[in-house]
Amino acid sequence: MAKLILLLCFLGACTVSMANEVTVFKCTIKGVPTFSQTPCAKDAKVITLKNVNIMQTNALQSENALVIDTSVDDYLEVQQIERDIVKLELKIKQYQQEYAQKKQQVGYMTQDKANRLGADSIADAIATETAVLKQRFEPQIKQAQQQITALTQKKQQLNQQP
Repeated sequence: MAKLILLLCFLGACTVSMANEVTVFKCTIKGVPTFSQTPCAKDAKVITLKNVNIMQTNALQSENALVIDTSVDDYLEVQQIERDIVKLELKIKQYQQEYAQKKQQVGYMTQDKANRLGADSIADAIATETAVLKQRFEPQIKQAQQQITALTQKKQQLNQQP
């Protein structure tokens, strides 16, 4: 009986010491990111995550200490940041396209409309309207670019953490 208990303890210790990393597979199924312990598709992306030492975790929890394993959370946050950056880049592109379209419409200014705007000439009216458009779109584009910069810095910080 004592030999059996000793054998079980030895096998348990070997199992705990071998569990240093966890491999997870990421697949996109019908547009939804899916995580699995086994390959879920032919194009499955392998993700290796650090595993928490169970013995240390139990010891710390018994001392009322908080153990946090943020590797999965960091990975998911980086993925969300990348999606947010893509959305912001699309928003900038939309602003630029809208600005170009409105600027082109302003270029079709007539003398009658220029007179109604109080301009001395069509060129003055076009310059005034273009400046108004620029004041409208430039801050929106700059704000989106600043958000991209902040997200990129946050992403770099998360990627640098061990």
